Amino acid sequence: MSYENNLRVALQEAKAGKDMSREAGAGVWANYVRSTCYPNTPDNVEELDKQHKRVVDELEQMKELSKEEKNSLRSAKSVIGKAITNNVDVWKRDEHGTIATEEGYPMPKGKSELQEAKSDYEKMVAYIDAAQKKYDSETREAFTTEQLSDLWSKLALLADAVYQAKQAQ
Repeated sequence: MSYENNLRVALQEAKAGKDMSREAGAGVWANYVRSTCYPNTPDNVEELDKQHKRVVDELEQMKELSKEEKNSLRSAKSVIGKAITNNVDVWKRDEHGTIATEEGYPMPKGKSELQEAKSDYEKMVAYIDAAQKKYDSETREAFTTEQLSDLWSKLALLADAVYQAKQAQ
């Protein structure tokens, strides 16, 4: 069975509340990584986009993807895209540096393992960027004066700490 077929089955099972992602190598995540990154991991996000489109097209030929299934695939693509951008390997490796396998299947690193691969700097920048986007969002709830003061205090403390560290260098 192809990785795309396995992915289609995993998507169906996830929809029914039976996602096998917690079992090593059996769920949506593992089969998505195999379908898009095996045998050759894309070198950049553009190549990943092409592989993602190919996989989505193949899955759509088997059966139309639901909105939830498409979101699941986009989420997986996002994690892989960040790993590729940060030059982080998506595969578990054995002691010889080759891709580790289990029951004949290549084994990707877990989603959380790839997300943890970010440096503290990258995490902080991502939080700041996300906070800025949320603040600028039209769907953001209105803040009270007290909440705005609290945000201002926290931002000022962070800005001062960063400034002090920069001055100390």
